[in-house]
Amino acid sequence: MATVLDGLVSISLRKLGQLVEDEVVMTLSVGRDIKRLKQNLEGFRAVRRDAEAVAMRDEVINLWWKRISDVMFNVDDVIDLFMVHSNMRHISSPCCSMFSCFTKLLDDHRVGIRIKSISLELDDISRKVNMYTPGRPRSPQQQLTTVDTAPIVEPGIVGTAITRDVDSMVQDIVVGVFKKNEPSVFGIEGMGGIGKTTLAQKIFCDQRIKEVFQIHIWLCISETFVATGLLKQAIRMARGNCDQLEPGELLVRLKETIEGKSVFLVLDDVPNPYVWNNLLRAPLYGALNACVLVTTRNQDVLQAMNATHTHQVNRMSEDDGLRLLMKNAFQPYNGTFQELGRAIVGRCDGLPLAIKVVAGVLSTRRTVGQWEMVRDSEWYVEGLPPGVGGPLYVSYRNLPDELKQCFLWCALLPPNFGKHRDAVSYWWVAEGFVRKERGRSIHKTAEGYYYELIKRNLLQPKPEFVDQGVSTMHDVLRSLGQHLIKDHSLYMKVENDLSTFMNDENSVARPNLRRLGISTDVEELPALEEHKVLRTLLVFYNQNFRSVRDDIFRRLQHIRVLIFSGTSIQNIPESVGNLVLLKLLDLSHTEIKELPESTGRLISLEYLCLRGCHQLHSLPASLMRLWNISFLELEDTALDHVPKGIEKFKKLYNLRGVFESETGFRLDELQCLPNIHRLWVTKLEQATPGGQKVLENSHRLIELGLRCTMGVSTNDRTLYTDDKIQIIQKVYEKLKPSRSLEYIFIVGFPGIKFPEWLFSEPEHNIPNLRHMHLNECISCSELPPAGQMPQLLVLQIKGADAVESIGTELLGKGVGSPAVFFPELELLHIIGMCNLQNWSLDTGNPCDILEDNFKKYMMPKLQRLLLLDCPRLRALSPDFLINLTRIHIEGAHELQEVVNLPAVVWLKVKNNTCLRKIANLGNLQDLFAQDCPALDQANNLWSLRRVYMINCVRAQEFSDCLPGEDQGVLVHVAADGRNIFPDETLYN
Repeated sequence: MATVLDGLVSISLRKLGQLVEDEVVMTLSVGRDIKRLKQNLEGFRAVRRDAEAVAMRDEVINLWWKRISDVMFNVDDVIDLFMVHSNMRHISSPCCSMFSCFTKLLDDHRVGIRIKSISLELDDISRKVNMYTPGRPRSPQQQLTTVDTAPIVEPGIVGTAITRDVDSMVQDIVVGVFKKNEPSVFGIEGMGGIGKTTLAQKIFCDQRIKEVFQIHIWLCISETFVATGLLKQAIRMARGNCDQLEPGELLVRLKETIEGKSVFLVLDDVPNPYVWNNLLRAPLYGALNACVLVTTRNQDVLQAMNATHTHQVNRMSEDDGLRLLMKNAFQPYNGTFQELGRAIVGRCDGLPLAIKVVAGVLSTRRTVGQWEMVRDSEWYVEGLPPGVGGPLYVSYRNLPDELKQCFLWCALLPPNFGKHRDAVSYWWVAEGFVRKERGRSIHKTAEGYYYELIKRNLLQPKPEFVDQGVSTMHDVLRSLGQHLIKDHSLYMKVENDLSTFMNDENSVARPNLRRLGISTDVEELPALEEHKVLRTLLVFYNQNFRSVRDDIFRRLQHIRVLIFSGTSIQNIPESVGNLVLLKLLDLSHTEIKELPESTGRLISLEYLCLRGCHQLHSLPASLMRLWNISFLELEDTALDHVPKGIEKFKKLYNLRGVFESETGFRLDELQCLPNIHRLWVTKLEQATPGGQKVLENSHRLIELGLRCTMGVSTNDRTLYTDDKIQIIQKVYEKLKPSRSLEYIFIVGFPGIKFPEWLFSEPEHNIPNLRHMHLNECISCSELPPAGQMPQLLVLQIKGADAVESIGTELLGKGVGSPAVFFPELELLHIIGMCNLQNWSLDTGNPCDILEDNFKKYMMPKLQRLLLLDCPRLRALSPDFLINLTRIHIEGAHELQEVVNLPAVVWLKVKNNTCLRKIANLGNLQDLFAQDCPALDQANNLWSLRRVYMINCVRAQEFSDCLPGEDQGVLVHVAADGRNIFPDETLYN
């Protein structure tokens, strides 16, 4: 509809502008038609922006808009085809054969006929514009300003009502669950977007639930859920193992995993009772006690599941709704904006989702007049599907064109699908949605779109990802998106869904299907030959797909995005070479054994992902002709050879898993990649040092991974001879990065000393470094001076077996004068240091400035420490942990005490054999202890509020040292081996 028009017109005009400037193109017979086509498209800029809403109310106008949409897609197709043929003409050799020259002329003629035909149709459409778009002129286009970093968004619903509902339901669950010998079913019922899931999440995370139940499972239920996938997720959340099981064994394993234990199970957004009555109820009867919390829009579902308690979610009160609106609009809760907000909340009908997405619109409006425009705009539109209210459409309608297309594209993905920031950015770029900005990478711009959708509450970040790198889309918003794209795009849930695009009179496929997503419920790729204009095909994690017909791509010449990720396909047919417009090919985690030689004909290909293709042993030589590639991922494959020629890929932005081989790729090719931003080089034990530093002039490089694979899994340094280690060290020296670097990952380095560019004056060599991960560097006995890196936020040291002591070498000389050590560090991970015994950064000089004002100059921003599997560590070093607030210590078997950490508010200690004492943690509020058999002493824990002790045999002696319940301290002790707190609580 109008969104397609707005987006495609802008894209097509940019492309036509390039063609008009091409002297070779304009000398051809189609030059006049291209100019005419451009003039026609420019005329459509006057079309009213809200024509989409008008079309939903009027069937005649709707049919006219469908016609426009089809024509706009055809315009984009024909322009791309012509541009491809133009590029082929430019790169053809002067001595091309008469046959190939004739073929190009024939292609030009065919494309020219299509351009002329489209121009005539646009002439006819233009004559009728005023007939179908009367009234007001279109509203001004909102300019989208992208951002580099994730906005701070606090998820959740505020208000007294939800707090009261959570407390009441938790009390009912805790009291009632032990009164029955069978699973209890509690229901939460309400319309879409009213807050059912939010209420369930708050109950799920309530500390009382964590105390009473040993196992906590959360399952999102879609209409097309797959039983095997659901059962595997349940088993993993119950801390069971199901990796090697056949589908028929999953129910038995689930029952075994939860047998004799108390279980709290959430089934979110249940469309029908089948998932409980026919799948999950039987294994849960083996639990000691079980409670099932169900959210649904349908009261009949709860009745069929024999729910004993049902909670009807009511609409938000005006006051709670106003607080939610102002919070998400980033406005203070007072003044004129408050009165406007109250009126806007009234139009949201008490639906939290509607309030949040409208607040997302308001967050981009800063004046009273702009808020008044939102309040006074047309909210309720006829023709929307049931449950998809006008406020959601308001938030969509106020998006810039680029974001509209990105939002609608996400509706093609499976329900509850985790949208990874980097992946969706590439998808949107391949679709042509992302506007190029001067001086900025198009991929960085796409990341900005992603964060903008989060800011507007149209994507919801998953809380376990602190950088908001993965998000989901609410099912109501997904329904809105699918409704708006239903004329040209389809998410296929079951086999017969494709009949939507069949002509009822003669069963001939309609010609306008452009994008198709396929669920895991579909067992075979449908016949698509008649859908000749299909441009996007998405299949994720569908193990049913084992093959692709040889001729499937012969007629689908307009495909731009092709994803078969996580399927069981073993071969890609030669006909894939016909897809001259294909920009993105994702075959990750498939069973493919080879790529066809015809892959070399995919001259538009920009993105090729082969990650996790464990059966792929070689790449076709023709692949090295695809010079437009900007993303190439080869990690975790069986490749033993990468062809030479990557130096010709001048547009490479992201290159992962490349490695040197005797007759193939050479490291010196990297110096010829001017646009490289992210680079992972593997199998560096095979490389030979060159004569120059190949990355020093890669001024756009922000992420670098360097990995040796030999010996990493066994930590056996004897696999390397001394001569080999010397060679590897020289290779790493030659891979000195540019000063632009922000992320460094060094994995499996066997050298005895880190590269000089990391060890000596890193603040000059890599001054912008923010994340440093040193993993399995088993022979380096001395760590680099990370304390003098001015921007370092995250430091991880893992598997450094040769390090017996962490001392002042880690500090370096600090930053500035007076010196500050680790001025920006927030997160520190020390993992798998099997020989680490001592840890002290005391300089030993009583006159040193560190001794004068240690708190001010040592790690002033450190928030979190993870200390894992350091069995010989004898003591912490409180002198540099003075600002630390959250700490997790596990597997430190010689550690006897955790003391003198004044800022710590959260502490988890697990599996520490000799730990006896926790003392002088004056701000500690939450203490979690598990499998610490010697722990029996506590002192000066004045702020303690909650203590959880699991399998600590001297728990009573420890508890006797604590303030009693009369001082507000909650102490919970258990001895049955269960773990009532998650491993990742460090990040909460």
